[in-house]
Amino acid sequence: MVAEAVELAEIELRRFNVRLNHHVAPRLPMLLVDPILIEQVLINLLRNAAESIDMALRPTAERIVELRVLQRQIDDKPAIEFTVLDTGKGLAPEVMARLYEAFYSTKTDGMGIGLSLCRSIVESHLGRMSAENIYNGEAVVGCRFSFWIPIETSVLALPIPAAVANEPLDP
Repeated sequence: MVAEAVELAEIELRRFNVRLNHHVAPRLPMLLVDPILIEQVLINLLRNAAESIDMALRPTAERIVELRVLQRQIDDKPAIEFTVLDTGKGLAPEVMARLYEAFYSTKTDGMGIGLSLCRSIVESHLGRMSAENIYNGEAVVGCRFSFWIPIETSVLALPIPAAVANEPLDP
């Protein structure tokens, strides 16, 4: 799922001359999610990160997006956390306040449905999404978008087809 999203997003990242570093922790448990929807969330976050870096006019050496996928404990429950970090200028407080509002966009050609839709997708998988600026002292040096999907909830939330539920297990 992550590999597919990275492959699709890299086309857009190259267009903005942005390098992608990604790390997926080894031996992560399986998530029972709609992979196409989660890929769409990842692609949107990666594209937004590249656009933010481009708008910040960062030099080539600073045009980096990082994607990390790790298992974490969130609210004392195991979850998989997806994090996208960029080296753009971050989010102004007024933008942060309206970030997930439908039809709100800071882009001249934006429709304002991307992050709203991403949050809806994540929440439909019983997860949560967050955004925060990254600081170096007082200066904003980027932004971090994260979302997480609970592990056991993702397994329990999806119905098991009767044909699979009644299959005997091979020893």
